[in-house]
Amino acid sequence: MNKHKISDIVFPHSAGFILLFVIFFLAGHEALAQKKKKTAKKKVPELEINFGLATSYDDNILKYSEKYLERFMNGEDYGRFHIETYDDIIINPSLQLVSTYRLFGNLKSEFSADFNPRFYVVNDIKNWSSFNLGYRQYFTKRASFKVSYGYIPDFYIRHFRDDDWVEVYGYKPETFQPMGFAKDNFGLYVHNTFFKNTGIRLTANFAKYYYNEHFTEYDSDDLSLGIRLIQPLHKNVKVELGYVFTQSDAKGYDEPGESTANSDDSDADFDEDSYIFLVNWQLPDVKKFKHSLDASVAYEERYYTTDNYIELDPEHAGRVDHVSAFGLTYNLRLNKSLNLAAFYKWIGRNSTTSSDINSEYVSIEKDYRQAVVGIELEYKLKY
Repeated sequence: MNKHKISDIVFPHSAGFILLFVIFFLAGHEALAQKKKKTAKKKVPELEINFGLATSYDDNILKYSEKYLERFMNGEDYGRFHIETYDDIIINPSLQLVSTYRLFGNLKSEFSADFNPRFYVVNDIKNWSSFNLGYRQYFTKRASFKVSYGYIPDFYIRHFRDDDWVEVYGYKPETFQPMGFAKDNFGLYVHNTFFKNTGIRLTANFAKYYYNEHFTEYDSDDLSLGIRLIQPLHKNVKVELGYVFTQSDAKGYDEPGESTANSDDSDADFDEDSYIFLVNWQLPDVKKFKHSLDASVAYEERYYTTDNYIELDPEHAGRVDHVSAFGLTYNLRLNKSLNLAAFYKWIGRNSTTSSDINSEYVSIEKDYRQAVVGIELEYKLKY
């Protein structure tokens, strides 16, 4: 994962996805045409196109602890830092296509596809993009399910020392190597509205992470199961409560003939509990402009479950991460097609360990603080 132009990442992958999009929507429109020959349906938007453009400032793009922020500023650890600044401005254009049909009686069927690249103004090593496909089907007017697929072709984390290279070359700058992954994500949710307007959503996600050649011991299969409650408290106030449990099974070895039983590599297996609370407040109209405020609080506890001894795996043995997050978004609807949003997000991680002799090391290495502030403009077209 050397430095490269964003076109080297985006275009080879996007060409295939663009072809999929074309086939996807042409097939859907053909199905709709066949339906119209049989019976007339209530008119629905056949195609919705959403264009987005966001710009944001991130004050800690690689989630460095205070220790490494200081080392970066002091010019230490030659070979570790492949960035010009530890903060950056991010440009995030986006495109989403949503095509709606009535393939089963009068029930909605929605096909969606979106593409989201992210460009870092100074540190292009962090550029990345995601692609998503989805199909949502209503089986009653108040109940639906959705299946989805998401793909991230290349996500750079940061440079770390490759322990196998250290054994050969010692602690030289060349032993710092880029750590990154590609990701496949398969999702499913079932949503139903009970009583008058109480929503319940059950979710399941399976993600496969493929790390680059220097860190294949971190390859993993992650399974997440969750539940979310959506409950209006007032005509202008809605709350959401959510819980997600994630179990990650990491490969734990990186050489032929090795297994988890005889490996000398890191084992990043973990279990994680995630909680989220969100409030949406529809504010009183101002000169016929509709606007709202979203506030969210999230908390995660990640328990690393490796059986490795601390001497072998000091960064994972007995470690527990406590991650807190707070978000605030102000939305202003300028007209039926145009929406403007301003957002702020803060994330903090505190890492602990069950071993007293290792607790200070883990905290210094893994604790971080990150804040992101930005604005986003979204334009919707319906046909």
